Amino acid sequence: MKPKHTPTPHDAAFKGFMTQVENARDFFDIHLPEHIKSLCDFSTLTLTNSSFIDKQLRSRLSDVLYSVQTTEGEGYVYLVLEHQSKPDKLMAWRLIHYAFLAMNQHLQQGHKTLPLVIPVLFYHGGRSPYPYSQLWTDCFPLPDMANELYTQPFPLVDVTVIDDNELVNHRKVAVMELAMKHKYLRDEFDTIIPLLAQAMNQHYNSDNDIVTMLNYLFITMDSPDFEHIVEKLSEQAERHKEAIMNIAQRLQDKGEKIGWEKGREEGREEGMREAKIVMARSLLKNGVSLDLIIESTGLSREELISLQ
Repeated sequence: MKPKHTPTPHDAAFKGFMTQVENARDFFDIHLPEHIKSLCDFSTLTLTNSSFIDKQLRSRLSDVLYSVQTTEGEGYVYLVLEHQSKPDKLMAWRLIHYAFLAMNQHLQQGHKTLPLVIPVLFYHGGRSPYPYSQLWTDCFPLPDMANELYTQPFPLVDVTVIDDNELVNHRKVAVMELAMKHKYLRDEFDTIIPLLAQAMNQHYNSDNDIVTMLNYLFITMDSPDFEHIVEKLSEQAERHKEAIMNIAQRLQDKGEKIGWEKGREEGREEGMREAKIVMARSLLKNGVSLDLIIESTGLSREELISLQ
């Protein structure tokens, strides 16, 4: 259990003083760097409404969170002001974390762009000067790597621009990448099926992998297209034939049974539900969290618990 924040005389004095807008305006005008001040229209400085700060953020802050409009047109800048009477080696991380929380709250209010959030630390401890770095990436054991990672574009795996002949050689993930890349390109599947079969025939995948991929294709494609894929895969696959035919037959039987009774569309929907259940069982077996499975399949928590 995380220790609760216990208010101190420092908290009360700091909050009491710095929640006065005129006091805060002078503080920021005196202490902020010029390039930041030039961005802020301090005539619009406002202490944020308490409803803005959710429980998670409120439990971590001294509740001194200001907003200002920018001098560059429409937009917001938030100033997170925190005080510290004892130096904390991870304070740079804590402040950037507060900033991320404030950004998230801004988006949850319906805004479509991220605001700049400027974290400011007011230090009044016994050790002087402040002994730790103000750069949050210095909190990592490998600060140079962290700085490069978090100040450069993140790694992107864009399968839409990777050649299929390269994807087919991606060992265990080739089947997944090919299926997801071409899930909507029905007219191209006659050229993709041999590549899927080739990836499967490299013997990297388990039957469970193939079942997961087939369930995914069943959910994302029309029934005739799916049946065509299964037929061709079963002809070209050296392994997993039993898994391919079993899952295909089970889904088809379920859909047709309901289809005769309630119509083709309801049969399709029931087949999709069966596919989601099979996929959920596979994910549960592999230890995937309930929340992620709910998001991936649309099944309820109660339904997933009943499958465990």
